[in-house]
Amino acid sequence: MRTPSCGTGARPYLAGMGAPVDTSPVILEQIPQTQDRRFAFTDVFGNDKPVELELGIGKGRFLIQSAEAHPERNWVGVEWASRYYRMVAERAAKRGLHNLRVLRDDAGKVVRDNVGDAAVDVLHVYFPDPWPKARHLKRRLVQAPFAREAARILKDGGSVQLATDHEDYAVQMEEVFNADPDFEQTFRAVGDEAPEGVTNWEVKFRREGRTIHKFEYRRKPRGSA
Repeated sequence: MRTPSCGTGARPYLAGMGAPVDTSPVILEQIPQTQDRRFAFTDVFGNDKPVELELGIGKGRFLIQSAEAHPERNWVGVEWASRYYRMVAERAAKRGLHNLRVLRDDAGKVVRDNVGDAAVDVLHVYFPDPWPKARHLKRRLVQAPFAREAARILKDGGSVQLATDHEDYAVQMEEVFNADPDFEQTFRAVGDEAPEGVTNWEVKFRREGRTIHKFEYRRKPRGSA
């Protein structure tokens, strides 16, 4: 994701000049800010399968491939850019991916306001906008309040998986999650040690020779401290 990942009503999406594709089965309706409620994923999917949430899905390569490869799990993606959101919704609908939902909204807002306690098994945050200018650092997604919300929405033993090509942001990611008492680092890899992923951003950055940083943190069991 290179944009922070608002919502639109479910409607068919017309791809170019082709036939319209009904994307309503894969779209999550944005919850209005005037409503104090959160998604019940068991109702959204009609089952209680594990839920994985990706923030900033971009063109949806990781999300769609994961949903196809793992029908035993439910996948939710959040994206702010309307062009990418519509693109992913169309691709998912064409493939009949009943275990996938996309939502157009701000990623931080969704995590804070719209996801329930212990509702997610895995949280994916890949290549968030690094906001490299000093005056923009406060806009970065991964900060201490985000880690607190991640701890709230993850199930005990669940994990948050992060990746970035920006060294300063990588340092910040580790500092934030290492400092949070509810997380322990279970994986760390930089450069050649980092296993290849499939997001469009990672493919692009590897071709450009950028150094990839990847981390995984496990959510400690509640009451274990």
